[in-house]
Amino acid sequence: MPQNLQKLMIQNQDESGSTPFPVMFNPTEYAVDDAAKWTEQPRKGQLAELQYTGLQRRKLSLELFFDTYERKVDVRTETAKIANLMVMNREKHRPPKVLLTWGDVDPAAHKLFPFTGVMQSLKQQFILFMSDGKPVRAKLTAGFTEFSLPVEDLRKNQMSSPDRVKTYRVKVGDTLSGIAGLFYQDPRVWRPIAIRNDVADPRQLVAGQVLTIPRLD
Repeated sequence: MPQNLQKLMIQNQDESGSTPFPVMFNPTEYAVDDAAKWTEQPRKGQLAELQYTGLQRRKLSLELFFDTYERKVDVRTETAKIANLMVMNREKHRPPKVLLTWGDVDPAAHKLFPFTGVMQSLKQQFILFMSDGKPVRAKLTAGFTEFSLPVEDLRKNQMSSPDRVKTYRVKVGDTLSGIAGLFYQDPRVWRPIAIRNDVADPRQLVAGQVLTIPRLD
């Protein structure tokens, strides 16, 4: 193994005292899925307006290879480290958040890694067996979805720009929480809109009213 070879490292961030563990073999390729979210806003007597509402969470797919043939041990002792990332954390009521790192960390380079996410899918293929049926070679396809806290999402999917104020014309049935979900991707963040527009009751809006959508700093 080359001395300068850097391994892909995976760490369970929800487990106290957890240390990163290396994959057995670095992936030969990975796939990244980026997508934008668009919604259609109905307009009476006209084609619906297509409105950008933010980015979807990035998805990462990795193919990992495991081989324990030389040691004659069950390869599942190695693949279990990955499979356990799908097990629900009893305290958080969800599978753990994981951190994947590979290579030097340089935020300015806009690299994929480090990648913080949750494992959304896992396919395990066992492809070589000992005479007693014990698997000693496996190929895993793991799918991860980017994980971030609501405040991080808001900063990432900022709808306003420094030189342009966003506005929204209220329709019948609109609520501030619904409008916050449209612009900020989180209906809980309706208070900045209420404060900016002096709205006393977030559930009582006047159809036709134009709201200013403030920028979240």
